[in-house]
Amino acid sequence: MLIRFTVENFLSFNQRIDFNMIASDDNHNTHHVVKGDSEDSIRLLRTSIIYGANASGKSNVIKAMKFARDFIVDGDENKKNINTNNFKLDKDCYTKPSRFEFEFKTNDKQYAYGFLVDKHKIHEEWLFEIGVNLEIPIYERMGQDFDFHNFHHEFLSNLSEDTKNRIRYEAENTRGSLLFLTSSSKERDIKDFKSLEPIYEWFNDVLKIIFPSSKALLPLFSQSVQNSLSRFLISLDLGITKITTNTIDLDDYNEIPSEIKDEIRKDFPYEEGDENAIFIPALKCIISQAKDGTDKLIVLNLSPVRLDKENSEVKFEISEESDGTQRLIDLFPMLIHLSRGNVVYVIDEIERSLHSLLMKKLFDYFLNNSENSNSNSQLIATTHEVYLLDIKDIFRKDEIWFVEKDKYGQSLLYSLANTDVENLDLAAGYLNGRFGAIPFIKDLTSLGWREGKSNG
Repeated sequence: MLIRFTVENFLSFNQRIDFNMIASDDNHNTHHVVKGDSEDSIRLLRTSIIYGANASGKSNVIKAMKFARDFIVDGDENKKNINTNNFKLDKDCYTKPSRFEFEFKTNDKQYAYGFLVDKHKIHEEWLFEIGVNLEIPIYERMGQDFDFHNFHHEFLSNLSEDTKNRIRYEAENTRGSLLFLTSSSKERDIKDFKSLEPIYEWFNDVLKIIFPSSKALLPLFSQSVQNSLSRFLISLDLGITKITTNTIDLDDYNEIPSEIKDEIRKDFPYEEGDENAIFIPALKCIISQAKDGTDKLIVLNLSPVRLDKENSEVKFEISEESDGTQRLIDLFPMLIHLSRGNVVYVIDEIERSLHSLLMKKLFDYFLNNSENSNSNSQLIATTHEVYLLDIKDIFRKDEIWFVEKDKYGQSLLYSLANTDVENLDLAAGYLNGRFGAIPFIKDLTSLGWREGKSNG
């Protein structure tokens, strides 16, 4: 689970901003909080939502997470300049490195991992185990100097001396533009050097960041997911009675270009079980392995079914459905993934093509579905949808964040948990500027517009 994310000197963030999922003492909607094993354990929220005007910087929070996550997982693949993007409205920032840090919980322990980077090299990198009154260094890096603190941490303490020496050697020879966490995850030839895998895997497998243009949300689809999707769409009263699939061999499916078919074959995860399938929202279909025991791939087209006036079933193409219905179908596998636990979804502009009532239904499904009650997953999203600001029905105060720019053009991030707001119509308060984070529109006459008849 994500505990905290901080970023400094990146895009519209000049000063360090802190976004966290730490629950306050608020006793509202306590089922939104995941409690630890003891009274001293940190209490984390299952969801948060970030508001802000266009160009305020709310999407930049997600872009900062995405940059850091991708740099950790993939490294500097082109081995050229690192694609950092400093704050440009302060010349002092041009020569300063950007800072990123994640605090997160995995395998019942908490860690802080972060780094300082500019377009050419890593300035600092660190990994600590953290907790209440606990801060144990695992390793620290200053330029090309590494300190493993005598390999005292349990991650490293049981390694042989030969392996420790090899780790020292690999660390010292890590490229200046590559993170050691990334480098170590790729050194499969080092015997027993899998100590840092749980850290790397949290970024690679747990943290999922989705933008409106993202092509796939979840690399899993099964008959059980299809049945759940049917029930979900029926509950929304969209007129859909169920979802069926039409099957065709991938080789014979002309809607997918041959080059994409080649990519699908290359990347397809051949695993055991009925979930060996990939849902591709952009193509409105599922790619699955055939049930005949071969490596042949098949395409399953999703078809919503409606009833005509004679109560007979009529199949539709997904492309015939509204943008909102298509968006719900795209997002639903994410809800299934969230219900299984141990995943963090961060979504930019989650309201894209969705009516406000459908947005409420989506969050309600995640937060209040009994199947999700034991889930440790989290859903974080940015949105413009002000009608979600109904604190009594949906969110706690500590789940609501705002982003706005100050007079110097830098984005500031703050939580409603730090306000004294109680029993207020939040949507009205937001639109009236009570919390900032809304666009300021000047008098239109200052733009040269006049009332009266146009010339067109």
